[in-house]
Amino acid sequence: MLKKSTFRKSLFQKVKDYFNPHKIHTVPNFLKRAHTMGIIFFVLLSLILIRYAWITILPTQLREKLVSTGTRQFETTVTYSQPRATITDRNGKVLGVSVPRPSLFILTKRMPEDNETLKKVSKQLNIPFNELLNYKSDKRNFIWLKRQMSQKEFNTLGSLKKWQNFIGVVDEPKRIYPEGETAAQLIGFVGADGNGLEGIEQVYNSRLKIKKTRVDVLRDARGRLVIVTPNDASKPAQNVPNLKLSIDLSIQQFTEQALKVGAINAKAKGGSAIVMDVTTGEVLAIASYPTYDLNNPPNNNPAARRFRPVMDAIELGSVAKPMWIAKALDLKLITKNTLFDVRGGRLALPGGRIRDDHPMTTLDTQGVLRYSSNIGMYKIVQKMGRETFYNALMQVGFGRSPSTGFPGEWKGRIHKPESWSEMRFANMSFGQGFAISPLQLIHGLSIMVGGGVDRGVNLLATDPKKESDFVGPPLEYISKDTSRLISKMMGNVTEESNAGRIPGVLVGGKTGTAQIWSTKTNSYSERTAVFEGIIPANNPKLAIVVVLDEVKVRPAYGAKLAGPVFSEIGRKTVHYLNSQGVFSVEPYDNAYADKKTAHIAQ
Repeated sequence: MLKKSTFRKSLFQKVKDYFNPHKIHTVPNFLKRAHTMGIIFFVLLSLILIRYAWITILPTQLREKLVSTGTRQFETTVTYSQPRATITDRNGKVLGVSVPRPSLFILTKRMPEDNETLKKVSKQLNIPFNELLNYKSDKRNFIWLKRQMSQKEFNTLGSLKKWQNFIGVVDEPKRIYPEGETAAQLIGFVGADGNGLEGIEQVYNSRLKIKKTRVDVLRDARGRLVIVTPNDASKPAQNVPNLKLSIDLSIQQFTEQALKVGAINAKAKGGSAIVMDVTTGEVLAIASYPTYDLNNPPNNNPAARRFRPVMDAIELGSVAKPMWIAKALDLKLITKNTLFDVRGGRLALPGGRIRDDHPMTTLDTQGVLRYSSNIGMYKIVQKMGRETFYNALMQVGFGRSPSTGFPGEWKGRIHKPESWSEMRFANMSFGQGFAISPLQLIHGLSIMVGGGVDRGVNLLATDPKKESDFVGPPLEYISKDTSRLISKMMGNVTEESNAGRIPGVLVGGKTGTAQIWSTKTNSYSERTAVFEGIIPANNPKLAIVVVLDEVKVRPAYGAKLAGPVFSEIGRKTVHYLNSQGVFSVEPYDNAYADKKTAHIAQ
């Protein structure tokens, strides 16, 4: 018994000494202490991990209780749209921008059971009661009630505090277009989900939109609904630069106003007008009439939403004639002094007859262009041959897409030369038998007078440095010398007539009147009036095309109806660009009427 007592006392003393700091130097227990503490911590950690696994992994009653409690606090996950990048004109003026607007949502699993409450909600929010009632059985937990409301509309809803257990509000980005109708078909618009539906908004949708964010809708300790956006997730995830278009807002407004007046005066079904910088291929203005307000796009007016300059396919007639004259000049098949027997304005061919509006016997190349001789043009393309003529159609862009990316863009459709009858070959020489869009026409015109080189169609502002650094052979239609010559010849056409003149500016131009087949009358009873022009004719900087479709005024001459629209656009554009210091157009005295003659300087 004494030995046991002594052993216990000895063991107790050892343990006491083990933890006695005063004897730390006398008791050699450092290694033992480390092992002991390690074992203790290991046992405790193992117990914690076992408990964690017991709660989170094994299907116990405790686990089900905890999950149920967490679910009552977590309501749902929402896909949250981010603001889109801003669209501007070439000078940075805002054309499309995203601004925050309140959106109303409901959590269906939190909706009250009694219908009386829902009736009150229906009345206050101006939402049909049956619609709210159906939401109670909806499988979705989160449903939008009203999206992107104006602040005025939101204020009329009154206080929502009493419904905060199942109704909440969050700011969503709404697309606003400060200029309303300006460049409507070009810019386009977005849907409620933030995706582009038409125009630039659709074509560059992936460039403009920022990746959507998934956020949690939770209920806080007081029962209020809140959207949790950790790490500022509701802010744009990246700094997306503005999308800068090539158009100039001022020139766009000049163009749209002139086109509207011209279309009304001509009683036209619709119209197009385009202004292009021939030195860069940039579109400075592109107008389509009729138009609409981007902030309130119509659902049942496809004519207003139609982007006519890009989508319309029209036989544009005589405005194509300078293209073929330029090509024949460049190939040395003719000179400016070559004479043509135009048969008194009548020429019979297999399958039909071609006629001239101004009967002549002999015309030189300038005269063929001046008097728009169909017979003279047929004889010019005969010298070219069918294959060369077909290649010219392709090179000038009439048989290929301008590559804007717009849905419905007219790409051209020209049959192979082997399928042409002689009459069709003749018709194509003066702009019939194939259809092009107004955009294809101005593209071809800019190639012809812009040094003979294809610079493409640019709807985005170009970077001068990148343009100058470009390496590669450009697509050449004609030489620079031929380009200057045909530009001066077009200048003489305008000088010799009054069509398209702008006081103090040397203008080159060509008119056209195209016949349109009418299914109502089964005849070519409809007319399209066209004018194409360049400014200035001695050193082209701008190309302008005006198309008035299905005009009712007679006679439906392009000079009479489309010419004044061109003059108005050109006059205001020249004054504006000169005032901005973009380029200088030297004053010019329109003096042909006094001189009675015209000479083309080499």
